[in-house]
Amino acid sequence: MFSSYFKLAIKVLGRHRFFTFISLFGISFTLMILMVTTSFLETELGSHPPLTEKDRMVLLPRLIMKQMVTDTTWSVDTTMLDGQPAYDSTFTVGKKRQNSYSSSSLSYSFLDRYMRDIPGAEAHSFFCSDTQFDIFINGKKLNFKTLYSDATYWEIFDFNFLAGRSFQPSEVERQVQVAVLSRKAAVDYFGTTEQVVGRSIEMDGKQLEVIGIVEQPSNSKDYVTSEVYLPLTLMSGSALTETGFHGPFAAVFLAESPQARATIVESIRQKADRIPLPNPEDYNKLELMPATVIGLYAYYMMPVQDDPEGALQMFTLVAIGLMLLFILLPTLNLINLNISRAMERSAEIGVRKAFGAHSGSILAQLVFENVVLTFLGGILGWLFALALIYLVNDSQVLGDTQLQFNTAVFLYSLLICLVFGILSGLLPAYRMSKLHIVNAIKFNNL
Repeated sequence: MFSSYFKLAIKVLGRHRFFTFISLFGISFTLMILMVTTSFLETELGSHPPLTEKDRMVLLPRLIMKQMVTDTTWSVDTTMLDGQPAYDSTFTVGKKRQNSYSSSSLSYSFLDRYMRDIPGAEAHSFFCSDTQFDIFINGKKLNFKTLYSDATYWEIFDFNFLAGRSFQPSEVERQVQVAVLSRKAAVDYFGTTEQVVGRSIEMDGKQLEVIGIVEQPSNSKDYVTSEVYLPLTLMSGSALTETGFHGPFAAVFLAESPQARATIVESIRQKADRIPLPNPEDYNKLELMPATVIGLYAYYMMPVQDDPEGALQMFTLVAIGLMLLFILLPTLNLINLNISRAMERSAEIGVRKAFGAHSGSILAQLVFENVVLTFLGGILGWLFALALIYLVNDSQVLGDTQLQFNTAVFLYSLLICLVFGILSGLLPAYRMSKLHIVNAIKFNNL
């Protein structure tokens, strides 16, 4: 039975080529966009090195200082006292409002003084990721993004080492001039990743010994994506000794479990209320902005002031809404096309019913044709998605972000398309299968 259904479906699709083309384009294009989008989100937010333990991480990228003032309203009332007018003034105290605002990353001294003993955190790291250096070698200019960190950084972020090792706490403390390079930096500077460990790279007026090479992170997060990783004690200037609150540093805390992240977030916020402010005449309120990996990503995509988790909720709602809309539009289009196609085949349906075909078999045939069409569109969408992912990676439109095809996402996307394909074919198929024989033939002749 299914063999005859399939043969008939192929013939019908070949007979209505324009309809077939429009339907295949809508299905394959929708599936391609879904797969590429989810591939991008998986690359950015998935649990893979160096963010395998991202569900246990809490990031602290910023502090906020505010000047809060209380609104007061002065009013004058006139009354009569002993026949003479008298004036009485009153003050009405209103709500506090924000008068000034300052937001920035944190200084090392602030983190060192206040952020080392956070309940629920089994490890923490302080790092600076906003430094770049120009290097000239063999007449070529290289721009290397540089990240300074302590040794614990390598325990929290599980980089894939291609060769060598990370720097140790003793090397950080003794200011040993060592460096870890990314694969890209090693190729750009040395022309290879082979036998690079032990060689030197000149940068910032220093001769740095390469002790390790890591695989280039595939995502765009600046707290892991870099070309050169150095001990933070090699930073020039007063970056480590500056006593103010503002600076180029951020922090990451590794919770004992994903559930313990809430304890860390709450502890950091409570600690902000107990930290003495250096200039209370300018700013009298300090807030810290702890965030999960996904929450911080959503915050950078659509900032909700000082609230990464609120940004995550908004980001999730927008993403789900856009995805449903993107799926719904071609589905409605497919329903309309199916109705038009079914109307054109009313005479065929009438003849089949005249020869004894049951309404159920006609319904199954029409729905099966839609499933075959959706499956073919899914195969084309898969091929288009592979091609688009290759082109995006090859052209480096997203920089160092490298998209990966996710088979599970493809299967789920194809399943969704099949469900919508069945639903889009069910209504017109049901209507046509219930037509009376005479009406079906007459309908076609109108």
